Amino acid sequence: MTATAEMLFNMQRFQLLALYANPAMERNISAAYAYAWDRGIYPFGDDGAPWHVPYAEQFRVSESQVSELAELLDNLWTKGETISFYDLESHYDINGASRPGAVWGRAELIGACRYFYLLEWFDEPFWSGMIGHSNCPSESKSITRPYNPDDVYFL
Repeated sequence: MTATAEMLFNMQRFQLLALYANPAMERNISAAYAYAWDRGIYPFGDDGAPWHVPYAEQFRVSESQVSELAELLDNLWTKGETISFYDLESHYDINGASRPGAVWGRAELIGACRYFYLLEWFDEPFWSGMIGHSNCPSESKSITRPYNPDDVYFL
């Protein structure tokens, strides 16, 4: 990533999040889109706004990662199946929070799943099957938390 590309990405990110967090503004940016920018997750499937397209290389979680995960989860959901979060980690060869796999780490996987949840993809039984039991790390429970303007921090 060049310094200029990083600077432009950060300026765009700041503008989007400031607009989302401003209580005087109408909500023109969805919680899912703001969350993706906030957490560095390519907003795959959020085609209403094109602002992320020129910055695809700057997102920590790439378009190909998010696309592949979406396809995996959609195939399971379409078949009426669920997957526990630990099984999802095993699929990506993740061995806990401190031992990421070659492509994904636990935090990135949780973030991408939360983005899908905020997009209202899949249904409650699917998400309960992933995190509604003890076969998941405690931090994965954050997947189904809402994302609000108060969650944006400019530090």
